[in-house]
Amino acid sequence: MSRRYKFLPAVLLMFAVCILSCGCSRDKMNEQIAESIGTLGMYENNEPVETPKMKAQREIAEARQEMEKVVTSHLKKAERLAASYDYAEALDEVAKIDEEYSDDDRVISAKIEYQRLQSLMVTYNGSVPHFSVKSLVVDPARAFDNDDMSYYLNNWTLTVDEFKGILQSLYDRNYILTDVRDMIVEVENEDKTTSFALNMPEMPKDKTPIVLSFTEANYYDNTEGNGLASRLVLDEDGNIQNEYTDASGQTLTGAYDVIPIVDEFVEEHPDFSLRGAKGIVSVTGYEGVFGYGIETGASTITAIAERLKDTGWQIACQGFSNNSMESGMDYDQMVEDMENWEKKVGSLVGDTEFLIFPYGEEVAAGTMKHEYLLEQGYEFFFGIWSTAEFLEVKPEYVRQTRRTLDGYDLYFYKDSFEEFFDVDEILDKTRLPFE
Repeated sequence: MSRRYKFLPAVLLMFAVCILSCGCSRDKMNEQIAESIGTLGMYENNEPVETPKMKAQREIAEARQEMEKVVTSHLKKAERLAASYDYAEALDEVAKIDEEYSDDDRVISAKIEYQRLQSLMVTYNGSVPHFSVKSLVVDPARAFDNDDMSYYLNNWTLTVDEFKGILQSLYDRNYILTDVRDMIVEVENEDKTTSFALNMPEMPKDKTPIVLSFTEANYYDNTEGNGLASRLVLDEDGNIQNEYTDASGQTLTGAYDVIPIVDEFVEEHPDFSLRGAKGIVSVTGYEGVFGYGIETGASTITAIAERLKDTGWQIACQGFSNNSMESGMDYDQMVEDMENWEKKVGSLVGDTEFLIFPYGEEVAAGTMKHEYLLEQGYEFFFGIWSTAEFLEVKPEYVRQTRRTLDGYDLYFYKDSFEEFFDVDEILDKTRLPFE
């Protein structure tokens, strides 16, 4: 017997005495009994026990409530998908709702609206900018303090506030994060092999696609104590955050670098992401991955990599040593370097078809180096072209150039960014003079 009903016989005896001595009505007695055992208002006429009829009615009501929760869940998920222009997936989500609700006004309205919006999508035929950024400076006072790392950080990084300002400007000017794979389609050849062909994405009429990459997400030791995040971590909800130690020595967890900042921005502005796309995250291997040693942090690296891919990010190889594959290594050295990456890093983060060339130096097409990379399954290659967009789709591979976002490029090539954001408003006034 449950604790609720443990003292029911005594309570009933007490109220029976009440009826005999005071003339209490049954309704009044039921009300008092229900109040005393905590079931007031739960059952018909405040009966102290559930009758078979009441049980059937309750089960029907509970089933309806549960079904309503399921329907609401599907509709909310569909709404979220539609907010990022993924109308096909939104319609599939609505189709999962039980047929019993097929005439429900909410379901009918959702289907009509998502079909209408899907019909308004247009094929984009312009250029596709690719912006590339390294780890962000959280504390400019520590980064730009004239120590040995100041020159590097001043020239080749952005601050958190600068990056947030750029995201906001891109959003305000109707740019939208896009998966680079949306730029191509695989065509089946007569011999049953497949080839790539250019196939620009469908998107809202006034939107312009952009690709974002976060390079060298390794968190090297030389940034320690210079006001940057120290690693990626998974919070209690499984979301990716950063670990950062402030000037007082306090270790904090939060959005202190590119990945969680973009995640939070897209969460607040789902229309800044085409079908949930975020960007490309490249890693080397010579100082670990994501802030962890390859051997000591293997399971954490894998867990973070899986979460990245689940939330719209893609992982790219940047070679194991981050040495130039064109001018810094001969063929045998490059092969050894790539084998190291695949064995020590790829085994943890998973296979990838993306390769970001260290320092932007691309290996020449048609060479032994290039053929080797194709044989290893790399299909998307990214170099650097600081002031213009370039996208080339060949049957076997895709090349795209990246605009690097850092203090040096924003200062010396200010005019090349004017269509995207106002550099004078973006650049931190506490930066060191550029030389």
